[in-house]
Amino acid sequence: MVFFFLNLSVFLIKKEVPKILVNLSFSAGFTSSLGIFMIGVFPGDGSQDLHTIAATFFFLGGLAYCILYGISEWKAKGISKLQAISGFVVAFSFIVFIFFTSFNYFKIEVALDLSHFSEWILFGLLTLWIIEHQVSMIKNKKLT
Repeated sequence: MVFFFLNLSVFLIKKEVPKILVNLSFSAGFTSSLGIFMIGVFPGDGSQDLHTIAATFFFLGGLAYCILYGISEWKAKGISKLQAISGFVVAFSFIVFIFFTSFNYFKIEVALDLSHFSEWILFGLLTLWIIEHQVSMIKNKKLT
């Protein structure tokens, strides 16, 4: 994921997005990437507390990078506004998942099915978001 965020950040800088915004976006992406790596190091059936901390980095970082990259793309020259909006759609799915998971954390198993369902929706949307951005960057490189 880090290499994807590096590529996206360089792409956005070339599209004249302010570097401070791109750097903030990359920082959030890096934090999220570190979180997903640590989720693998600390699986849920091992140390649940460390797994939860790692997951928090992934999900909150993911929410932040979707919003920040969405804003960056909105400001970029030559990038579709629809592509920018896609980041906000994925950010909303992060919010939905965080809501149900947080609710479930305090009221165990009340929203467990909704939490799991929203996590799969998030995973699908995030995967499509990454693929769509990579295809867009490849197409743009062929045009220039």
